[in-house]
Amino acid sequence: MDQASLGIDTHFTFSTDILTQARLWLQATRRLIYQQTADRWEVPTTNPFSVNQAFLLATRNGGLALGRNDIGVISTDAKADIVVWDGRSPALLGWTDPVAAIILHASVGDIEHVLVDGEFRKRDKKLVIDGYADVQARFLESAKRIQAIIKATPLPSQDQALPGEVPGLVPQLDAKRGDGTGYGPSFV
Repeated sequence: MDQASLGIDTHFTFSTDILTQARLWLQATRRLIYQQTADRWEVPTTNPFSVNQAFLLATRNGGLALGRNDIGVISTDAKADIVVWDGRSPALLGWTDPVAAIILHASVGDIEHVLVDGEFRKRDKKLVIDGYADVQARFLESAKRIQAIIKATPLPSQDQALPGEVPGLVPQLDAKRGDGTGYGPSFV
């Protein structure tokens, strides 16, 4: 994993923020390793993946994966991209380990400042990007147009596979007492 890093997706499949991706990766990795230990009828006695490792995958290792030594570090001649969390926000209040607080409990709402190339893009929890209102409007227009196309397109059959694939049904979990599963409608 010393060559690994995390990335984000658009608003489609995965989270759009690297912090959530790091938290999900941490939890999924811990679950997998703990399950392997439990399958051997052993009790886990150590932690297989630390919050510091998750933080590295979300920060420094991204630069290293790109072959860039000037990304993900604070040093002379490094790219000046910095995120500052509000340590007094409810999610972070009282923590002594700042990395654990960020990886396990913070959200993008806890970010106070963001500097990109040494310039504020978010200051005092507000975006400070010239023309952002226009970007928002264009994005929403585009989203409505794309969503209308998706809604008008019939969904493919769920029991058909691509050539060479074997279709497999995935069970849906039941999170609702009584009738129904609580799965809910699709809004797309």
